[in-house]
Amino acid sequence: MIMTNSTPSSEELQQLGIRAYRGIELGLGESDPGAAISAKLEVQYPGHLVLVQAGTFLHGYDRTAHALSTLKQYKLKLVGTANDPHLRVGFPLGNFKRRLWQMVDEFGIPYVVALGTQASGRTIYTSNQPTGNTRVLAAISQDIISQVIDDLRQRGELNKASVKQMLTHPDSTGFKLKSHAVELDTMLMQDIVKMPRDLRTTYGENVRICMARIMHGVMGYGVTNHKVDVLHGLSGDIDLLKHYLIQAKQLSQLKFAFAQRAGLAVELGRLLGGMLNAQRTAS
Repeated sequence: MIMTNSTPSSEELQQLGIRAYRGIELGLGESDPGAAISAKLEVQYPGHLVLVQAGTFLHGYDRTAHALSTLKQYKLKLVGTANDPHLRVGFPLGNFKRRLWQMVDEFGIPYVVALGTQASGRTIYTSNQPTGNTRVLAAISQDIISQVIDDLRQRGELNKASVKQMLTHPDSTGFKLKSHAVELDTMLMQDIVKMPRDLRTTYGENVRICMARIMHGVMGYGVTNHKVDVLHGLSGDIDLLKHYLIQAKQLSQLKFAFAQRAGLAVELGRLLGGMLNAQRTAS
């Protein structure tokens, strides 16, 4: 069996109170093989967080994913097929000991980690928690998992419908990209007017020029025949604006509601990303 550099040494395992043994080969064949592996380990280790290696990441599914999302605000992702959907969270493999021992310390939840691949074999690591708090995972029923999956499905359909509406009727009142851009442009113009002269003619001018390009792209999107090109141009300008807003925190003389402006810029980027994805799908 091939062991990666991220696998703990026997000395580390002894210090951390973890035992390891050769894992059995688990049947694959699902759209996301990790989900099938996780389900089998969950039966063997009820009440444990279950993480499965996938390349340079560890993935947690269903109960584990819901627990990590609820307790540590990990972002949930809906994976699998339409007939066999799963919740999933993930984080880099190299950080797994630090991350998971925080869960043990803070919540007392035991864990099991499957490292390796089907080809090289899997090694199973479990935390040594004889009195671990297994009730947390036990409280997450399959009904709860199914409800969260349904919610994510509905949210995805709503997002698709919203993007389709924006693409089909870009001048409608529901065109959020335009309304968000107008709101941000107004706020930033008010901020620039109030800046000290030296900042207004340097930093403020950079922001004004960047925001003007964004407004030009947003206003022209509905009438252009080159929509994808406009969206790509907007993407670069929005990223540049985010850079300028981050810079603002380092300029002590600037006094404005940074979080609100940054939030609008991030939302512009999110909406734009959805429109680009929809254009790629359509083409």
